[in-house]
Amino acid sequence: MLHGSAKFPRRIIIMFFRSLSILANRDWCPWANRYVYWLKEPVGWFVVATAVSILVGAFLSPLGWTVAAGLVAIIALGLGFPWLAIRTLSCELRSARTDLHEQDASQFELIVRNRLPFPVLGLMIEGYLSWPSDETQESGDVDRPIIGLARVPPLSSASYHLPICPEYRGRYPIQVPTIACSFPFGIWTARGKVRKVVPVTVWPLLIPVSGEIEIAGSKLADVGRGERPSTQGDFLGVRDFRSGDSLRSIHWAQSARNDRLIVCERGGPQKQAIELHLSTLPCEGNAIERRENLAWRVRIAASLVDLLVSRHLPFRLYVDGILQSLPDGVNGRSRAWDLLSDIPIVGLAGKSEPRSVSGAFSSGSSSFVISATETKGDPLAAQWVRLDIKQPSIGIRSMATGQSYLFDLDIDIAAQLNDALMEANHVCSAC
Repeated sequence: MLHGSAKFPRRIIIMFFRSLSILANRDWCPWANRYVYWLKEPVGWFVVATAVSILVGAFLSPLGWTVAAGLVAIIALGLGFPWLAIRTLSCELRSARTDLHEQDASQFELIVRNRLPFPVLGLMIEGYLSWPSDETQESGDVDRPIIGLARVPPLSSASYHLPICPEYRGRYPIQVPTIACSFPFGIWTARGKVRKVVPVTVWPLLIPVSGEIEIAGSKLADVGRGERPSTQGDFLGVRDFRSGDSLRSIHWAQSARNDRLIVCERGGPQKQAIELHLSTLPCEGNAIERRENLAWRVRIAASLVDLLVSRHLPFRLYVDGILQSLPDGVNGRSRAWDLLSDIPIVGLAGKSEPRSVSGAFSSGSSSFVISATETKGDPLAAQWVRLDIKQPSIGIRSMATGQSYLFDLDIDIAAQLNDALMEANHVCSAC
């Protein structure tokens, strides 16, 4: 009973100190902040101490002049050296690799040229790998990681390696890095922008996909399989000349024998272009969960792009229903990854109103739709990503086959994606 009663005043004391802390940290005079912000820097208090020492020396004791002279010397050195160092140094930042994916370990190379006859100490590089933090991404602020350089030799050019392992796609650095110096006393920090920055594009993480897509051939066509007549390819037969045929395709021996123009009919395997749709509409959940969900949607899209290019399948990329301009072949893959990397970590909601692309299929084309919404358009939970696959049927049946899959982000994504592609191929082959 005595032990239980002792807890009561302890709770009162804890609540009292909490209330006192809240009152002490409250901004009671926000209008006066612009007049006292200079006191946040240590040099501000040195200025105040110098002014007090001058008053002491003028009205109380000559000792105040000695203290004031010492403080002025400290202020002059604490302000002058950082100011001089920042304005005489030149920095260049570039990446050691150009083909970088998420979570790949690499490094930035920082070249610092010191034109002073004495070494520079305490140099810092801020914001070389900034990206929106969990707490500030709603407001667009960024974390600014800091790395320190112990010593830059005099009258020389020094090279430093800054390790990086980007967690998310994008073009780094997001903001222009700055060099900072507060040596020797740390009472004031001088900052200047890095004059030359060679950015690096971080592509989305690739999910290992080993699935096959049941589409044959290597020539672009509208839809279907089999041989399609064209001006190139294997010899299929002969036919009468039609307006628009090339003179190079005329079979002169057959034309002389039949007394009319006969042309060679050529053709090759046909292939349909695959449509890849990516929706950036947010899912349910907080900012961190929405960011992770969108990151995995982009990674799935990038992995499918890699699969299509490796299988020599033509494709079209849509982001929120907008067709992206892509070249053919390997260049198209790099361009698609660049476009996916340009999607902000928090999505496109702040720049443009994204449109739902669920069910946005073109007739006669295979389509992949990656979204975080249900069939009726409601957002899914943060741990789910939806993939809709549609392939046109082959043969007598003209109806298309379509399947919808939900990927659980807490389970192996590669296994789920491979199983979805395999199941879609089996369904398509049975049509």
